[in-house]
Amino acid sequence: MSALEGVAPLNLYRLPIDITASDCQLGFHVTIPAVLQWLQEAAGRHAEALGVGIQSLQAQGLTWMLGRMTLRLIRMPLWGEAITLNTWPSGIRGRLVAERQFFLETAAGERLIEASSEWLCVNLATGKLAPLPEAVKTLAAPETVAFGLCAAKFPAPPTADQPLNTLSLTARKAEIDANHHVNNVHLAAYLREPLPETLFFEQTPDTFDIEYKRPVVAGDEITSSVWTLSENTYLHHLQTREGALIARAHSHYPQQ
Repeated sequence: MSALEGVAPLNLYRLPIDITASDCQLGFHVTIPAVLQWLQEAAGRHAEALGVGIQSLQAQGLTWMLGRMTLRLIRMPLWGEAITLNTWPSGIRGRLVAERQFFLETAAGERLIEASSEWLCVNLATGKLAPLPEAVKTLAAPETVAFGLCAAKFPAPPTADQPLNTLSLTARKAEIDANHHVNNVHLAAYLREPLPETLFFEQTPDTFDIEYKRPVVAGDEITSSVWTLSENTYLHHLQTREGALIARAHSHYPQQ
């Protein structure tokens, strides 16, 4: 099935992407945080166009929080490449989770990246999860296509093994977003920071699955750890100084 079959035309949003030099690392390949930034931007713009964006929610005492983002990385875009990001709301799960899908393609129609995401509403006064507004529940038709990438369970850290690497970090004021928290894109970068340089700079995972558990504010002291689960699979944890889980990720690299 084509990724566009079953997507309600009014609820499909397309965002042309201008890849800048700052989106790239060695070899002029786009970074994972840059991709996450594009997905967040497209989701935010589309939600605003549909009347359920962050500004609309904040007027109701609510805000959006990204709960999970799972990427299938077929090929990373290159600096100067003409690409378009497609996104659509794909349904809700229970009272709390809104699902959204994405795919990134070249001008010639080559599929580069697919992604599934889960979004939550938070009460600004209490900081607790809130039921989805009624306007969100009607955005996706029942037959809407969903990649279903967020279904896998996260593995637990190996109990007998020390992390491959652990770093201490301090959240910065420059990373704060409209929710007055460190933006999820920066948390993803924190999670990848302990990777060995050969993995970080020279290889790209074919899957990257990240789950967000609690907010971070400027000045928070945090630790980022990575474990080797197998030859090509890694588990990433971001924790508070007291050990509470902030975010976790699971990455798999293709066989070299």
